[in-house]
Amino acid sequence: MRTSYLKKYIISSYVLVWVLIIFVAGTARLGFDAPPVIMWIIRNLIAWSPTYLLFLGWKHFRPNETRIAFIKRCFSGKVELLPLLFSFTLTFGISLLALFIFSIIQGKPMFSYFNLGTTALPLSIFLSFTSGPTGEELGWRGFMREEFNKKYGFLKSSIFQGLVWCFWHTLLWIVDSEFTDLRAIPYVISNIVVITSITVLMNIFLERYNNLLYSVLLHFGFNIIYVFLYADIGFFVILTVLYLIITPIAVWIRNSFLKKNISEIY
Repeated sequence: MRTSYLKKYIISSYVLVWVLIIFVAGTARLGFDAPPVIMWIIRNLIAWSPTYLLFLGWKHFRPNETRIAFIKRCFSGKVELLPLLFSFTLTFGISLLALFIFSIIQGKPMFSYFNLGTTALPLSIFLSFTSGPTGEELGWRGFMREEFNKKYGFLKSSIFQGLVWCFWHTLLWIVDSEFTDLRAIPYVISNIVVITSITVLMNIFLERYNNLLYSVLLHFGFNIIYVFLYADIGFFVILTVLYLIITPIAVWIRNSFLKKNISEIY
C-alpha cells in the first residue's frame, strides 16, 4: 500500500481536529458559555475525530479492504484477563507513582491533589472512557500503526506513531492547559516523551495480543487520573522521568522474549 494513504490520513486528521477545536469547541465556550459537562461531551466528540475521519473517508485511506474486515482484524486477537488488567494498571500505576513521589517532595498528602469536581463520579468515569480511549484507537493504533509497520521496524514505527499522536494534541496544549507561562516548556516536553512512550508500550501489547482492547485500557489507565488530578508542573517532570526509565526496560524485555522465541524455533 502506498505511503500516500498514510500521509493523507495524518494531514486530514490534523486539519479536522483543528477545525473542530476552533469552530465547534471555541464557539460553544466563547459564544454560548457552555457548562462544563457540555464542553466535556464536545471534547469527546472531537476525540473521536480520528475514527470517524477514517470511516467516512475510507475509500481514500484503505480502498482495497472493507471497514468490517478492518474492525474484525483490529479485535481479532485473544483476550487474556491478567494482561488486559495489567494494560490498565501499567499506565495508571505509573501516574500514581509519579504523584506519590511528587507528594513526598512537596510534603503534602497524596490525595490532596485530587478533586472530584461537580460532575458525578460514574459520569466522569464514563465520559473519560468514551473520550480518547475508545475514540482514537481505531485510527491511531488500528489504521496508522498498520501503515507505519509496513515501512519501519518496531521501535522506529512506534516512535513515529507516538509523535503523530502527540502533536495532534498541539492546539489543546494552547487552549486547554493551565501552563501558559514558562512551565509550558517542560509541560510540552513531558507530553512528547510520555505520549511517545505510551505508544511504545501499547505496541508491545498489540504486537503480542493483536487486540485494540489492550490499547484502549492502557489509554484509559493514563487518562482517568487526570480527570481528578490537580498538580503542578513538578508532577509532569517526575512522570517524564519515570517513562524514560520504564519504557526502555519494557522494550528490553520485549526484545529478550523475541530473541528467546526465535532461538527456540531454530
